[in-house]
Amino acid sequence: MKPPRPPRLVLAALGAALATGVAAGFVPVPGIARPVTGPGVPAEAAGGTPEVGVTSLAPPSATAGAQDAGDWYLDITRPGAPVRMAIPDFRLAPPEASESEGRAGETDAAPADPLSDAGLVVAEEAAASASVASAVLWGDIEYAGVYRMLPKRFYRIAEAGSPEGVLDYYQWESIGADILVSGTLRIDGEMLVAEVRMHAVRAQENVFGRRYTAARGAARTLAHRIADDILQHAGNYQGVARTRIAFSTNRSGPRSKEIYLMDYDGHGQRPVTANGSLNITPSWSPDGRALSYISYREGAPALYLAFLYQGRGEKLVGDFQSFTPAWSPDGRWIAFTSNRDGQSEIYLAAVDGAELRRLTDNRAIDVAPAWSPNGRTIAFTSDRTGAPQIYTMDRDGLNLRRVSFEGSWNDSPAWSPSRQHSEIAYASRIERRPFDIVVHDFETRQTRQLTTGRGSNESPSWAPNGLHIAFASNRAGDDQVFTMHRDGSNLKQLTREGSNTTPRWGNPPANPR
Repeated sequence: MKPPRPPRLVLAALGAALATGVAAGFVPVPGIARPVTGPGVPAEAAGGTPEVGVTSLAPPSATAGAQDAGDWYLDITRPGAPVRMAIPDFRLAPPEASESEGRAGETDAAPADPLSDAGLVVAEEAAASASVASAVLWGDIEYAGVYRMLPKRFYRIAEAGSPEGVLDYYQWESIGADILVSGTLRIDGEMLVAEVRMHAVRAQENVFGRRYTAARGAARTLAHRIADDILQHAGNYQGVARTRIAFSTNRSGPRSKEIYLMDYDGHGQRPVTANGSLNITPSWSPDGRALSYISYREGAPALYLAFLYQGRGEKLVGDFQSFTPAWSPDGRWIAFTSNRDGQSEIYLAAVDGAELRRLTDNRAIDVAPAWSPNGRTIAFTSDRTGAPQIYTMDRDGLNLRRVSFEGSWNDSPAWSPSRQHSEIAYASRIERRPFDIVVHDFETRQTRQLTTGRGSNESPSWAPNGLHIAFASNRAGDDQVFTMHRDGSNLKQLTREGSNTTPRWGNPPANPR
């Protein structure tokens, strides 16, 4: 009887280890890179204060309405017609144009003379920040796919004949706008200040108004927060603009792989590890403050934790080879693969390394655990019936069930966090073709294929709202990270430098300090 073939994740890890020389005794200098800071990188990444401050704005007297009204958006949704949103670019507002209430003494920095060299520099910076914030806000809302974006070429029709800053609801309704988002941006001292209002056009109501503050240079961060708030208030939609994706990349050199982070749209790619070894398969803590991952920095693959806002890391499990960690939804446990008992099995450990438990006991190779949203069930890959397939079990290892029955090789399960859909995504080899991403629906017991026809597509990972999927694909040559909607539409390539694998989509950081 031939020995079972290990799943692709294990094969890739062992092969990469041999290629780097780690398995031959090369031990690189260990270390966790401190988060990279700079323009556009949240201040919280260095362990500082929260990235964006938010306060409510009173409705303007001319358009007083139900501020932050509850279900107003349902009133403007016409059956069979999409809701159309207009988002003009941010207008520049001088520091002295801020609303007077509560503003006295807010900053010690006096506004620069607009005609001085310093004033011109500030004006140019404000204009650049407004341009960035406008583009990012538009991109975030468009990516969500909830609203139809009205082209900006129509906006001058709605604005014609009205004094600057004066809103004519009838004009905006004439071009088809259901929701209008307007905003101003300025620089006050060392802060960017944006004031944003959202209007229900047909109801002629100002339904949302907030002031946002962020450090100068953080226009992207500011826009991401605004986008998520707009989506939440306009349609009870959980946005992903402030989420991040972790992945493994060889861009630092062909003989190493490091863990990197990036914003959901591919911007701000920066390292988490910098030890010159092989660092693979990251997994997010549910609060978005830490990562677990596998590193060969001391020779054998061991399980490490990286605390992103403390700039430190620690080994969690390292006595035996470990692979493919997965953090539990309650943040208390990490499931992983280990050969500590002579064969590849699924284990469970508390985040402090205690209470180690073995969940599977089979001569086959069991790997790649993935938690259900309620933390009661774990999916994993096993070749116990021959070719690797997807299985589920209770968190205590009982009640084993096979999930996948189609495809000659199925691997890398990822459980959707959605409350509306009970689904698992995984990579499947169908009819001897390269791997494609498929989704199994537990309610209908149907499986749908999301990718087809181009390259090998692997390692799916759901966005925190369950409406998008990140995955790795070689359709562009080297392995790169892509995202798509849960129906396979709106494909976007996020990485282009080096080979990038095993993306993992995480929650926005909670209480980063």
